[in-house]
Amino acid sequence: MGKLLVDAGYHVCFGDAAGMEPAQTAADRAGAVADTPYNDAAVCDVVIFAADRTQMDDLIAQSGSIAPHAVVIDAMESARSGDENGAALLARKLDTHRVVRAMIPLPQAGANVLFCSDDADAMTVAEEVFRTAGCVTTDRGPLANAAEIETSAENSVITRDSSFATLKSVNTAQSQ
Repeated sequence: MGKLLVDAGYHVCFGDAAGMEPAQTAADRAGAVADTPYNDAAVCDVVIFAADRTQMDDLIAQSGSIAPHAVVIDAMESARSGDENGAALLARKLDTHRVVRAMIPLPQAGANVLFCSDDADAMTVAEEVFRTAGCVTTDRGPLANAAEIETSAENSVITRDSSFATLKSVNTAQSQ
């Protein structure tokens, strides 16, 4: 997913709950940069959580203070067990309504990215990011519908290179 966003002209910074080595490997493959999640989350415009959902608490702890204006994209794998969907749980733990659940079946131009969110502005930002990357976007309604588009790791066709990525809203392709 990071390479897709880098190719679309976004400044992407990778972080990983496992440390700098996997983040740097992912960044090198995508033509991006790596840093600790804590350093970049406070100043970014978009935060993408893209790990197995069992790592959610570690990712939140490592991200530290996420910028209040930032849109949080939940692209984590595995549905939560119990009554609360994973995206709603993430929103509650981060104490923000700016969470967008995104299901990205294949990180390539032309992919249909499904979205759920309770925040219209956050949804607009997320859709713009993926449309700029050449994807088709489909609004699946409020965050309460997120469980319908959550996937388990065993059903995913995506190999995750890193568990955390941040974007700056300035698309370098558009600003040149």
